[in-house]
This record gives sequence, C-alpha cells and structure tokens, in this order.
Amino acid sequence: MSGLAAPVALGLTILLDVGGQLLFKLGLDGDESQAQPERGLIRRVLGSPAIAGGVALYAVEFGCWLFVLSRLDLSLAFPIATLSYVGVVLASRLFLREAVSPRRWIATLLIAAGAACIGMSA
Repeated sequence: MSGLAAPVALGLTILLDVGGQLLFKLGLDGDESQAQPERGLIRRVLGSPAIAGGVALYAVEFGCWLFVLSRLDLSLAFPIATLSYVGVVLASRLFLREAVSPRRWIATLLIAAGAACIGMSA
C-alpha cells in the first residue's frame, strides 16, 4: 500500500488544484460580484466564501504536494501534475459551461499525452 501513497497523493494534488481554480473563478464571477461591480477586486476576493474555499483547497494541496515531492522525483511529479491543466479545461466546460475551441481541446490532449509519456517512463 505504501507504494501507492505517492501516486494517490499526486492525483489528489491535481484534483485539489482543479477544485481550487473552479472556486476562484466562481468567487470572482458569482452573483455577488456581478450585483456589486463597483466593489474593488481586493474587496471581492476578501469577501468571497468561494475564494476562501479555493485557498483552503490550495493549503491542503500544498501539504499533499510536499508529501509527493518527498517520495517522487520532481522531474516525474511536476510534469504529471500538468494534468491539472487538463482537469481545469474539462471542469470549465462541464461546470462553468465555458466554450472550448477545437484548438484548445487539441492542446489539452497534447498535454495529457505528454504527461502519459512521462508517467510511463517511470
């Protein structure tokens, strides 16, 4: 089981990163900020529960990432962590209903392919 701890923690860092990014975006684009556009960015950030949630996810991610780095080579872990880019594109499309162009999908697939190549080389 201990051999699975680092890969599981790496997967968790990816999920936490994606979740944090979604919460940041929701915190800045939510109804509250739309209803009060005169509020400055800093006030919106400091007053947003979604952004506070994103920061909390990033804090947990930081701990997971340190655990990963204590067990895996950086040259392996960091490129695989780029799968968070893939996750953000997918989550943006699914949860935020953002339009994703074919070119962006192709680039996202290339990132995933690169991470797969590095993962298989381990």
